[in-house]
Amino acid sequence: MNNTDKYDVTAAPLDTQELLQRCMKSVAIAGSLLEKFETQLRADLVTIGRQLAAGDTGEIARTAHGLKGAAGALAAAGVRECAARIELLAREPNLAPLAEEFDRLRAETERCLAYIPKARAVLAADTGVAPFGKGPGQ
Repeated sequence: MNNTDKYDVTAAPLDTQELLQRCMKSVAIAGSLLEKFETQLRADLVTIGRQLAAGDTGEIARTAHGLKGAAGALAAAGVRECAARIELLAREPNLAPLAEEFDRLRAETERCLAYIPKARAVLAADTGVAPFGKGPGQ
């Protein structure tokens, strides 16, 4: 199995049902976590890119480790798996595989960020409650 086969890129990048279960079926909590994750995901992608350009593998591993945990908690399997591989590859002397995996992380991040609005809608539709307590006309 090659690196591109480790997760299903045709599946939703976030498992909204798993996320809702982890949030004790609270759409408000799930929505809040999605908002925080969206911010972290954007920031960590930029940070890892800068660290890669600087060759700072120790900081890449640290940032990827944090992202791996956040993605795991939010049931974002593709991001979690890319971050886990980046964390491991940052310990290797050859940066080429790390750069390749960063490209995969970038693609998976874009996919995940594009899906977050739909995830909010799915959560609201499944429970009849809008995330963050926002309803029609609010």
